[in-house]
Parts: sequence; C-alpha cells; structure tokens
Amino acid sequence: MLQGLSLRARLLALLGATLAAGLALGVGLLMLHAASRVRAESDSTARLAREFVATALASVAESDDPLLALRGRLADVERLRHIHIVMAGSGEEAALAGEGRGAPFWFAALVAGAPSVTRIALDGRGRLQGELVLAADPGDEIDEIWEEVWLLALGAAALAIAGFGVVSVVVSRALAPVSTVAEALLRLERGDRSVRMAAGDAPEFVAIASRVDALAETLARFDAENRALVERIIHVQDKERRDIARDLHDEIGPFLFSIRAGLGALARKLEGARRDDCLAIDGQLGALQQVNRRILGRLRPAALEEMGLEGALQALVQGWRDLDPKVAVDLHVAESRAPLDESIALTAYRIVQEGLTNVFRHASAARVDVTVERIFCGGKAELRVTVRDDGAGVPEGVREGIGLRGMAERVAALGGRLTLDAATPRGALLEARLPLEKRSPLETRALEILCDAK
Repeated sequence: MLQGLSLRARLLALLGATLAAGLALGVGLLMLHAASRVRAESDSTARLAREFVATALASVAESDDPLLALRGRLADVERLRHIHIVMAGSGEEAALAGEGRGAPFWFAALVAGAPSVTRIALDGRGRLQGELVLAADPGDEIDEIWEEVWLLALGAAALAIAGFGVVSVVVSRALAPVSTVAEALLRLERGDRSVRMAAGDAPEFVAIASRVDALAETLARFDAENRALVERIIHVQDKERRDIARDLHDEIGPFLFSIRAGLGALARKLEGARRDDCLAIDGQLGALQQVNRRILGRLRPAALEEMGLEGALQALVQGWRDLDPKVAVDLHVAESRAPLDESIALTAYRIVQEGLTNVFRHASAARVDVTVERIFCGGKAELRVTVRDDGAGVPEGVREGIGLRGMAERVAALGGRLTLDAATPRGALLEARLPLEKRSPLETRALEILCDAK
C-alpha cells in the first residue's frame, strides 16, 4: 500500500496513523471510565435515596395526614441529582424516562447501562398505602462526562494536528537533502558534471554530498580524459588515412596508369583474340582505378583541400545525384567564407557523406535537404550541419550503425554533438553542431542546455 509513496509521505502517514490510534485509544479509555463513573454515581444516589425514604416514612407515620407529609418530604428529595421518587400509579412515572440530554443518545446508551429502579411498598406502614418508585437518573452525570470527553477529544485532536504539522515541517526539512541528492544524480546522469551539493547540517548528508561532489569531479576528469583520448584516436585515424591515401595516390595510381599504358601499347601490336584479351584486361584495370579513386575520396577527399568545404560538398552531392536521379538532393551552404579549421571542415564533410549514404541506402526518400550554416548560441559560434529526408524515418529500437557512432565520437571529440531524430511530418533529421571556438566541458554543457531551451 505504501510502495508508491515517497519516504516523506510514508513517515507522515505512519505518524498520522499513530496519532489517530492514540487519540482513539484515549477516547475509548475515557468512555470506559465514564461507564464506571455513571454506575458508581447511580448506586450512591440510590442508597442515599433509600435511606432518606426510610427516615421519612418513620417520621410521618404519626402525622395527621401522613401521605401529605410524605409528599412534602419527597419534594425535598427532588433537589437531589440523579434520583426521582414518585408514587406508583400517580401518573408521574412517565417522567422517570427523563428529559432530553445534552449528550448524544448513542453515548448515553453506551455509558448508562441498565436502568436502576427500586420499589418500596407502603402497605402496612400506618395509614400509608401504595408503592413508592425510586428511579436513578444519571442524565446530568452523563452530560458532564460527555462534555469532558468532547473537550478532551477536541483538545487532544488540536494537539495532535499541531504536532503533526510541526513534525511534517521538521521531516520535510530533514529529508530535503534527499531530493537534492536525487536531482544531483539526475544531472550527473544527463552529463552535467558541474554539480556541486550544499553540505547541509546532518553529518550523514554532509558525507553523501561530499561523495556526490567527488563523483562529479571524477566523472568530469574521466570525460576530459575520454575526450582527449577520442580526439587523439581521431587524429591518428586521420593521419593513417592521409598516409594510406597518399600511398594509393602516389604509388598504386601511377602503377595502374603505367600498366594500362603498357597494355594499350601491347594491344596495338596484337590482333585478333589476343588484342581482345588485352582490351578486357584494360577495362578491368580501369574499373580498378575507379575503385581506387572512390577509396581515395573516402579516405581523404581531395576536393576539400582544393575547393574548400562548399565545393567539396557540391561535388559530393552531384555524385549522389548522378547515381540516383530520382532523388532530389538540395544543398544549402550559408557559412561564411572565412576558412574553417581542418578538423571542423573534414568532420562536416564526413557527416554529410554518412548522412547521404544512409538516406540512399535505407530511407527510400524522394527528397533530401542538406544545410550547412553558422549559428550563434550564447554568443558562441557554431557550425550546424543538417541532413533531412522525407523517407521512412527512424524506426523505434533501431540502433545507430558503426558509421553514425564513429561520427558521434568525432563530433564529441570536437566539443559538439550529433543527434538523429524523426523529422516532421515524416522522414529523419541528422543534425550536428560543431563549435568553432574551443570550449571547456562545462561551457559545452551550459550551451547545450541554453540552446535546447531555445
């Protein structure tokens, strides 16, 4: 029953149940004591009334009108509480039921018990005849007890409510650091390493706060180390790609060219089937040269160095247009003509390259929009690269491929971020934000929060 409640709610519910049980127990004990009080008062009054009646009968026996004298004496008894004395058959017995009480009927029935009635026969006592009826009436006592119980219950309830309020405030303040710890851990989970907790007063929470702060510092150090490591790995990969591309261009390319040139000279000297074989080999070598150029383009796009980012992207987009004319590819480059850092330009090119590859392979799209532009967020310049298509979108549960994971690592190493989300009304949106200025991890996280809020 308490599983869905917070710790504060559980403690307050337990306290409230304890106070309510204590209040109910106290009222119950008062009511049990009230019943014994009523019985004791009724018995005492009945004994007193019997003694009084016995004395009165003895004193009026010699009177000229004993009945009138007895009635006079009985009138004095009416001043007594909790007792009524009447003559049987006088029509006054109906009044023995008592008048309306201030206490509720259920309370009176609970504490009054069985009625106490005593009948005294007057026959044989001189000239007196008939029967006296003595009935105990504890109504006044019940009213007094009810007032006491009601006032005590009201006071106890007021004290319980006041105590509950005080304890609620104390518990809320005592458990406030728990919410702070939960919020700090959530921020750590979301990547905010700038979390620092207030120590508070309780020694236990001071220790927890210091551990959370130490965890944040450790994670921040690990993030910085991981980023530096990834950046180093990417730098090494780029260097290896440059080396491989240079070898393919400077070594393999000339060899293939010289082989084709020699094969062409040999084919001109031959005739018939041998000449056809030479031409077939030449065609295969030509295909090999095309493969070599494509590998060179993926390892190290030459157009990027020769024509800049915009020219290289135009050549890349035109290549995809030629490959599949049914897909409309629109390129919009709005970044300034200021030279970009080599890593930024190469990363932007790779993102567009990977995005277009995924679109043409998996999206079944009819249109693709590629945008590269400079934006400002928090006064900091960024290069935003987007690839939007109107294809099949991003199915739920589909994990990113090796290419996108590699791009995300490259972007993260530069202090940016890469996201892949569903586009509106359909399709997918690949977006990367690359900082054009060096930032600390804390600045990067702060700008991410700021830009997301916008």
